[in-house]
Amino acid sequence: MLKPVSTINYYLSSLPTLIKGINLSYIPSVLFKKPILIKLKKEKLEFYVQGIMDIWIVKEVVLDRCYERVRKIQQNDFVIDIGASIGDFSILASKEAKFVYSYEINKARISLMEKNIRINNCKNIKLFEKRARTLDSIFEENKIRKCNFLKIDCEGCEYEIFKNTSPKYLSRIEFIALEAHTFNKKMVTEYKNLILMLKQNKFKTREEVNPVHSHIKLLFASK
Repeated sequence: MLKPVSTINYYLSSLPTLIKGINLSYIPSVLFKKPILIKLKKEKLEFYVQGIMDIWIVKEVVLDRCYERVRKIQQNDFVIDIGASIGDFSILASKEAKFVYSYEINKARISLMEKNIRINNCKNIKLFEKRARTLDSIFEENKIRKCNFLKIDCEGCEYEIFKNTSPKYLSRIEFIALEAHTFNKKMVTEYKNLILMLKQNKFKTREEVNPVHSHIKLLFASK
């Protein structure tokens, strides 16, 4: 399990990855808060971003593969991405996966994601501009028989989603990569209950603490 380190040390240690992976000549333009297009070197992907934080997210998701530390996206996978943001994970997954179902509610994020889908020529992503409240409805409306990889990063809504999901549809999920938030006592309790529920549904869990923020964790669950 990773232990939190100082913010400065973590960011400094990440600079080599940024320098090797992204053309940093674009960064000054980000300060004007207008969308700019950044190009990744090795992955040969491009992303419209708005702000330094977007560049950092691309670094963690695409270059560091933070959601794929336990299981990589594989050919013919069916992927569900809840909290798709600018499309970083969905687009990365689409290069291997059979199909990606993406959910996002922020209109500004959706606008950038639509541009990113087009510029990367992704034909196997279906983007939904709606809140994901339960996995049951996602499976039903898309007639999904099995989800090989479920990624969730929805800023605390993850607990509501699992509370509203039945064992019937949990049984159709092979792997989960989830960013869990424990900002207060209620969330800490919900997090513990989520782990218990996953174990009761035959998942093995693994937790990684965010390298900077101890109240944010990556939770991996697999069968």
